[in-house]
Order: sequence, then C-alpha cells, then structure tokens
Amino acid sequence: MKAVQWTVFIDMLGFKKLNSSVTTDEQAQDLIDFMTTNRDILVGHEAALSEGYKRGNGFNPYDWYDVKSAFISDSIVVTFKPKEVPSEKNAGKVLMHSANALMLLTMRLGLMMHRCLQEKEITFRGGISTEYCDISNSFAVGAGLSAANEAEGKAKYARLVLADDVVNNANLVKQVRQLFKRMYGDSEFLVEEKGVTYVNALDLMLAGTDVRSPCVANALGRLAGRAAVIEMRKQCEDFLTAQRRLVIDSIREFYSAYRKNYSNEKLRSVNRGVLKKYFWLRKYHNTTVKNRRYTDFLI
Repeated sequence: MKAVQWTVFIDMLGFKKLNSSVTTDEQAQDLIDFMTTNRDILVGHEAALSEGYKRGNGFNPYDWYDVKSAFISDSIVVTFKPKEVPSEKNAGKVLMHSANALMLLTMRLGLMMHRCLQEKEITFRGGISTEYCDISNSFAVGAGLSAANEAEGKAKYARLVLADDVVNNANLVKQVRQLFKRMYGDSEFLVEEKGVTYVNALDLMLAGTDVRSPCVANALGRLAGRAAVIEMRKQCEDFLTAQRRLVIDSIREFYSAYRKNYSNEKLRSVNRGVLKKYFWLRKYHNTTVKNRRYTDFLI
C-alpha cells in the first residue's frame, strides 16, 4: 500500500526585495549559500535522518516516502512522494502514517521558516495538496503542484492553506486532527477561517515544548528528552523574538507610508493592504503564544 502524497508550494515573502539588492559577486554568493543551506534543511540530510528514525523504532517516514524539493525563483516546492510498502495491509495505519507525514513536513518547513525569518526577515505563504507531483532536478510537475499553487493564492496571509483535495478528504482530515490531539493536546492543527483551512504551523512549533503536550510530558521523563525540549524552547523564543520584531517594525513602516501617502489613492490602498496582512500576523502570533504560554512574546 501507499501513503497519501503531500506537496507544498511556498512563496518566500520578502525574497524578491532581498534578491533585488544583490549587485555584486560577493552578495550573490552569500545569497546562494543561504539558499543552499535552506535546501539542505529540506532534503540534505536524508541518510542521517533515516538512521535516526530507525534507532527510534517508531514511524520512519523514509520507509514510506521519497522527499524531493525544487527552488524556483522566490518559490519552493517540496513533495513527500509515497513509496509502495507491500508489507503493510492495514489501511487505518497507512492513513495514520499519512497524517504523521503532514506534521513532519510542517516541522521541516518550520526549521527553514525559523532560519529565513531570523537571518533575512523572510516569511512564508503556501498551499498544500495531496494530488500527484514529481520533482526531478529543478523541475516540478503534476496536478499536486498546480493545486498547491492555487491554494497558496487563496492564503492571502503568511500561512499554509490546504487545497480543496485535502479539505474534501474527510477521513484524512479527521486522522490529522486526532493524531495531533493525541500528541500535542487540545489545540487545533487545522484551522478553518473564512472559507480556507490552514495548517497551524506556529502552534505545532510551540507545542513541542508545552508540558501539557502528551509527547512532551513523555520526553521529559528521559534525560535526553529534557535536553531536547530545553533546546527547542530556546529556538522557539528566538523565532518569536524575530517574528515580534518583524511585525512591529513592518506595521510602523507601512503605517508611516500610509499616512505620508494618504492623498494618493493607489498608494493608500497598497499600504492599507500590507498593513492588514501584518495585523493578521500579529493576531495569529498573539493568539498562539497565549495558548502555548509564551506570553512574554506578545506584541
């Protein structure tokens, strides 16, 4: 049997501005090195990660998926392409592994989001599909790419929106919700808002340090687990600090531009639109940090 395929299309918000500032070989190499490291976060350590999963004796995504990615200008495509696993005949277990893979994909994107935000003030907006996709070298093709791209167009804000093919798969959505609750407690991993459903990536990040999360409570019973949770909390605090700074600075910048160009209807509309996006991010940030008890990082 095969698990469900997951494909995500990401628009790196802020990359165009960053790329436009590159005018020398040195600046170009710096940006290339930055993007190379991001690629390695996504697909650069597969062998080592696979061995780590094997030692854990739990779900090993590399038994079930080939992980592929492509960088296209200011966009990223990642697909978890399923392998045939003849030994598995339990459809319920396959569905559970598929749900687990979505959380693993979101975690991996979270690592890259963390680095992009801290180093370059880049945020992500994206779409996720379960339709077919394949990636070879720098070429990505398939209905899943188109569906994920279309979902990204509906995202509007810095979030990962599920394509219709995911939302309409009631059994899969139910399994994702149940697995998240079992691992991380009473919180919503899939959030419905004004006609779109998005992945609660920030909550997943913070849930990994919340002592109310069943998997965290279990990890704290082991020395290595406690060390991992402490390190993760530091990373979360760094990310929240960077996101808080970005939101505050951006609202100040675009509110100033809004007032300065108020008489210009076109510029007023553009600046108002950008402000709405940062107001949404501020609300999402604050709601999530309150829920996960990171209230020192409220905006």
